[in-house]
Amino acid sequence: MKLVAEPMELPSGPITCGHAKRFQEAVASYIAQVWMKGIAEHQVVSSSSSICNLLQADLARVSIRELNSALS
Repeated sequence: MKLVAEPMELPSGPITCGHAKRFQEAVASYIAQVWMKGIAEHQVVSSSSSICNLLQADLARVSIRELNSALS
């Protein structure tokens, strides 16, 4: 998995395959980082929707620039 180091911004026009792929890589890297740090570890014993809610809330709080700087 490749870590995305450059800042990503939402394009004003249509989203291209390249933008979608970079965003997908950034989100996948972030989820892997959260999982590795054990933030979601305690949620494993509860329902799987709890993990999704935790990541959704955390992703909503983090801007793309913060996400990329955290990954670098």
